[in-house]
Amino acid sequence: MKTNYQGFKNTAIITFLLLIFCSDSFSQNCNYIWTPQQSGTTSLLFSVKAVNELVCWTAGASGTVRRTTNGGTTWLNGNPNPGIINGNILNIDAIDANNAWVTTSPAGTFIYKTTNGGNNWMEVFSQPGGSINGINMISASNGFAFGDPIANIWTILVTTDGGLNWLPHPLAPSAQVAEVGFENCFQVSLPYMWFGAFPGAVYRTTNNGVNWTRHLTPGLLSYIFAVHFNSLSVGFAAAISMVRSTDAGTTYAQHPVLGAGNINGIEGAGNEFWYVRGNFIYRSTNNGDNWFQVFDAGITQLHIDFPNNLSGCQMGWVVGYGGTIAKMTGTPLGISNNNNEIPHEYILAQNYPNPFNPTTNINFALPKGGAVELKVFDILGSEVSVLANLYMEPGFHSIKFDASDLSSGLYFYTLKTGEFIQTKKMVLMK
Repeated sequence: MKTNYQGFKNTAIITFLLLIFCSDSFSQNCNYIWTPQQSGTTSLLFSVKAVNELVCWTAGASGTVRRTTNGGTTWLNGNPNPGIINGNILNIDAIDANNAWVTTSPAGTFIYKTTNGGNNWMEVFSQPGGSINGINMISASNGFAFGDPIANIWTILVTTDGGLNWLPHPLAPSAQVAEVGFENCFQVSLPYMWFGAFPGAVYRTTNNGVNWTRHLTPGLLSYIFAVHFNSLSVGFAAAISMVRSTDAGTTYAQHPVLGAGNINGIEGAGNEFWYVRGNFIYRSTNNGDNWFQVFDAGITQLHIDFPNNLSGCQMGWVVGYGGTIAKMTGTPLGISNNNNEIPHEYILAQNYPNPFNPTTNINFALPKGGAVELKVFDILGSEVSVLANLYMEPGFHSIKFDASDLSSGLYFYTLKTGEFIQTKKMVLMK
């Protein structure tokens, strides 16, 4: 429902906004920023594993492994003593800064493990066929590996000793003729697991692999490059186009998205999803109903990963050609209105309280969605804080400004979205 605010006095508008902003119908929103980082290599990077906010591994062509323990400020060589790992690394998994696993398929397929941050690697599995496409350690001891079929049986391996030994899953599903998988195209969320298959299907188990079912993905008639579920309801599978499931992967329907080319990775949490297509990262805040572009890496990206079980704002990395790597960080944006009322015009309200010490709320209304910038400047016009720089949905929004690190004085805050620009004053008194 649209609400027409024309004819109201400014004081009435601001009072009404404050009443809405103080209601219980708000939830936390996040401001996400993508920042390119220096990986220290120009090798193609096929796979990335975000362990937590500080630790991340990435791997790719010719045995390349890179590792960070400080959030990507510096990336170290994760394979400084080459000679053990043979071929291109298609997938990497890790549980901390020291323990990681990689898989390659130069002639046959191999799994390697390190326990000392990549200084040394050891071969822990090999077989003449069935290219391993992904590894997922669900604990320090237990994990799964997924690979192409051998003799029409999908390669699903299990370890219970930290990846030192891998045994065939006794209930791995049968494959259709000519079916194969693709690197990084799997997900483990026990008791559910999913993996993609060429041409145009996703295999799923709902009971830890005891039973598997094959589900068609309409319109995806090539390799499935990515699959991801945020919950046991909504998820996506993708190739040159995308399909969405709203029943945990039982059925899929074609789903329109932005961009052109292969969709190489999908990630997300809650109602939010991100996908990688060509140079670009796209985001949805409503389970894929709408998408918007959020980052241009300048070169094709191949994989995206967020740490598991993050609460609040998400974070993660994307990697691709030329050794490119970029990090997404999220900070609480404040609260955004979840009711159905859409304002008729742009409004930037006076901050409240004002004067303030050290925090204040800045409220504004957007009649339509778009890229939003909200910045704070000092009396000399120097930028002192970026409170928002992202796409925002239409509605009423509120952002808390914390000036703990600033000196007392007069400041200005400017809202810019589309053709709307407005600036207001506020006073910090300590």
